[in-house]
Amino acid sequence: MKKHLLTLSLWVGLASLANAVPTVINLSAPPVGDIPKNGTGINDGNSNNAENNFFRLETFLASHPGLANGTPIFEGAERLKDNEDVDVTGFSYAVIHYGSGRGGTSGGGIAFFSITGDGTFDFPDDGSGPNGFGGFSSLDLFKGVPDSGTTIALLGAAFCAIGMARRKFGIQSR
Repeated sequence: MKKHLLTLSLWVGLASLANAVPTVINLSAPPVGDIPKNGTGINDGNSNNAENNFFRLETFLASHPGLANGTPIFEGAERLKDNEDVDVTGFSYAVIHYGSGRGGTSGGGIAFFSITGDGTFDFPDDGSGPNGFGGFSSLDLFKGVPDSGTTIALLGAAFCAIGMARRKFGIQSR
Protein backbone atom coordinates (compact mmCIF):
# COMPACT_ATOMS: atom_id res chain seq x y z
CA MET A 1 0.00 0.00 0.00
CA LYS A 2 2.81 2.41 0.93
CA LYS A 3 4.51 1.68 -2.36
CA HIS A 4 1.38 2.65 -4.31
CA LEU A 5 0.87 5.83 -2.29
CA LEU A 6 4.50 6.82 -2.81
CA THR A 7 4.25 6.25 -6.56
CA LEU A 8 1.01 8.22 -6.76
CA SER A 9 2.39 11.13 -4.74
CA LEU A 10 5.52 11.21 -6.93
CA TRP A 11 3.39 11.41 -10.10
CA VAL A 12 1.15 14.10 -8.60
CA GLY A 13 4.23 16.09 -7.60
CA LEU A 14 5.76 15.84 -11.06
CA ALA A 15 2.46 16.78 -12.71
CA SER A 16 2.20 19.91 -10.56
CA LEU A 17 5.54 21.11 -11.93
CA ALA A 18 4.06 21.44 -15.43
CA ASN A 19 2.74 24.85 -16.42
CA ALA A 20 1.67 26.48 -19.65
CA VAL A 21 4.06 29.39 -19.70
CA PRO A 22 5.84 29.70 -23.04
CA THR A 23 9.16 31.43 -22.66
CA VAL A 24 10.68 33.57 -25.33
CA ILE A 25 13.87 32.18 -26.82
CA ASN A 26 16.23 35.11 -26.37
CA LEU A 27 18.84 35.97 -29.00
CA SER A 28 20.19 38.77 -26.84
CA ALA A 29 18.76 41.60 -24.83
CA PRO A 30 16.73 43.60 -25.83
CA PRO A 31 15.84 41.72 -29.10
CA VAL A 32 13.94 38.50 -28.46
CA GLY A 33 14.15 35.54 -30.87
CA ASP A 34 13.34 37.66 -33.90
CA ILE A 35 14.85 37.03 -37.33
CA PRO A 36 13.83 38.54 -40.68
CA LYS A 37 11.26 36.54 -42.64
CA ASN A 38 12.57 37.39 -46.10
CA GLY A 39 15.54 35.32 -47.24
CA THR A 40 15.50 32.92 -44.28
CA GLY A 41 13.18 30.19 -45.58
CA ILE A 42 13.98 27.06 -47.56
CA ASN A 43 16.43 27.91 -50.39
CA ASP A 44 16.54 31.50 -49.04
CA GLY A 45 12.80 31.78 -49.61
CA ASN A 46 10.35 34.35 -48.28
CA SER A 47 7.18 32.29 -47.83
CA ASN A 48 5.33 32.36 -44.55
CA ASN A 49 4.19 28.74 -44.20
CA ALA A 50 4.72 25.88 -41.75
CA GLU A 51 7.47 24.23 -43.83
CA ASN A 52 9.55 27.41 -44.06
CA ASN A 53 8.97 28.28 -40.42
CA PHE A 54 10.07 24.80 -39.37
CA PHE A 55 13.24 25.29 -41.45
CA ARG A 56 13.79 28.68 -39.78
CA LEU A 57 13.36 27.10 -36.33
CA GLU A 58 15.82 24.29 -37.07
CA THR A 59 18.35 26.77 -38.48
CA PHE A 60 17.96 29.07 -35.48
CA LEU A 61 18.38 26.24 -32.96
CA ALA A 62 21.42 24.86 -34.82
CA SER A 63 23.19 28.18 -34.24
CA HIS A 64 21.84 28.53 -30.66
CA PRO A 65 21.93 24.93 -29.28
CA GLY A 66 21.72 26.06 -25.65
CA LEU A 67 18.20 27.36 -26.29
CA ALA A 68 16.80 24.07 -27.57
CA ASN A 69 13.83 22.51 -25.80
CA GLY A 70 14.42 19.12 -27.42
CA THR A 71 14.71 18.39 -31.12
CA PRO A 72 11.81 19.90 -33.11
CA ILE A 73 9.79 17.58 -35.34
CA PHE A 74 7.43 18.53 -38.16
CA GLU A 75 5.00 15.65 -37.64
CA GLY A 76 1.88 16.90 -35.86
CA ALA A 77 2.57 20.57 -36.62
CA GLU A 78 -0.39 22.97 -36.41
CA ARG A 79 -0.86 26.20 -38.34
CA LEU A 80 -3.07 28.80 -36.63
CA LYS A 81 -4.37 32.21 -37.64
CA ASP A 82 -5.22 33.24 -34.07
CA ASN A 83 -2.87 34.02 -31.18
CA GLU A 84 -5.31 34.01 -28.26
CA ASP A 85 -6.30 31.04 -26.10
CA VAL A 86 -3.89 28.83 -28.03
CA ASP A 87 -3.82 25.28 -26.69
CA VAL A 88 -0.08 24.53 -26.48
CA THR A 89 -0.57 21.07 -24.96
CA GLY A 90 1.96 18.64 -26.40
CA PHE A 91 3.96 21.28 -28.28
CA SER A 92 7.54 22.43 -27.63
CA TYR A 93 7.88 25.42 -29.97
CA ALA A 94 5.83 28.26 -31.40
CA VAL A 95 7.00 30.20 -34.45
CA ILE A 96 5.14 33.45 -35.06
CA HIS A 97 5.24 35.81 -38.03
CA TYR A 98 4.80 39.50 -37.20
CA GLY A 99 4.48 42.24 -39.80
CA SER A 100 7.35 44.69 -40.25
CA GLY A 101 5.59 47.61 -38.52
CA ARG A 102 7.31 50.95 -37.95
CA GLY A 103 11.08 50.44 -38.17
CA GLY A 104 10.92 46.73 -39.01
CA THR A 105 12.48 45.00 -42.00
CA SER A 106 10.69 44.31 -45.26
CA GLY A 107 8.55 41.19 -44.80
CA GLY A 108 8.52 41.45 -41.02
CA GLY A 109 10.03 39.08 -38.51
CA ILE A 110 9.79 35.53 -37.25
CA ALA A 111 9.74 35.16 -33.43
CA PHE A 112 10.54 31.89 -31.65
CA PHE A 113 8.97 30.71 -28.39
CA SER A 114 9.92 27.66 -26.33
CA ILE A 115 6.94 26.00 -24.66
CA THR A 116 7.04 24.16 -21.35
CA GLY A 117 3.93 22.59 -19.90
CA ASP A 118 0.36 22.23 -21.10
CA GLY A 119 -2.67 24.50 -21.29
CA THR A 120 -3.64 27.65 -23.17
CA PHE A 121 -1.65 30.80 -23.77
CA ASP A 122 -2.17 34.23 -25.34
CA PHE A 123 0.78 35.17 -27.54
CA PRO A 124 1.70 38.86 -28.01
CA ASP A 125 -0.38 40.81 -30.54
CA ASP A 126 2.66 42.77 -31.78
CA GLY A 127 6.25 41.80 -32.45
CA SER A 128 9.04 43.17 -30.26
CA GLY A 129 11.52 43.63 -33.13
CA PRO A 130 14.06 44.30 -34.41
CA ASN A 131 12.60 42.82 -37.62
CA GLY A 132 8.91 42.50 -36.84
CA PHE A 133 7.32 45.32 -34.85
CA GLY A 134 3.95 44.91 -36.58
CA GLY A 135 0.87 42.88 -35.81
CA PHE A 136 0.42 39.14 -35.52
CA SER A 137 0.13 37.31 -38.85
CA SER A 138 0.37 33.56 -38.21
CA LEU A 139 1.44 30.94 -35.68
CA ASP A 140 2.99 27.51 -36.22
CA LEU A 141 3.22 25.01 -33.35
CA PHE A 142 5.81 22.22 -33.44
CA LYS A 143 6.37 19.24 -31.19
CA GLY A 144 9.77 18.29 -29.86
CA VAL A 145 11.55 15.08 -28.98
CA PRO A 146 13.64 15.31 -25.80
CA ASP A 147 17.37 15.13 -26.34
CA SER A 148 18.89 11.88 -25.09
CA GLY A 149 20.89 13.73 -22.44
CA THR A 150 17.74 15.35 -21.08
CA THR A 151 15.91 12.02 -21.02
CA ILE A 152 18.73 10.33 -19.12
CA ALA A 153 18.97 13.23 -16.66
CA LEU A 154 15.21 13.12 -15.98
CA LEU A 155 15.27 9.34 -15.55
CA GLY A 156 18.21 9.61 -13.15
CA ALA A 157 16.45 12.33 -11.14
CA ALA A 158 13.33 10.15 -10.88
CA PHE A 159 15.34 7.16 -9.61
CA CYS A 160 17.11 9.37 -7.05
CA ALA A 161 13.78 10.75 -5.81
CA ILE A 162 12.34 7.25 -5.45
CA GLY A 163 15.45 6.08 -3.60
CA MET A 164 15.37 9.04 -1.20
CA ALA A 165 11.64 8.54 -0.57
CA ARG A 166 12.19 4.84 0.16
CA ARG A 167 14.88 5.68 2.72
CA LYS A 168 12.84 8.46 4.31
CA PHE A 169 9.71 6.32 4.71
CA GLY A 170 11.56 3.07 5.44
CA ILE A 171 9.99 1.20 2.53
CA GLN A 172 11.63 -2.17 1.97
CA SER A 173 11.68 -3.94 -1.38
CA ARG A 174 10.43 -7.50 -1.53
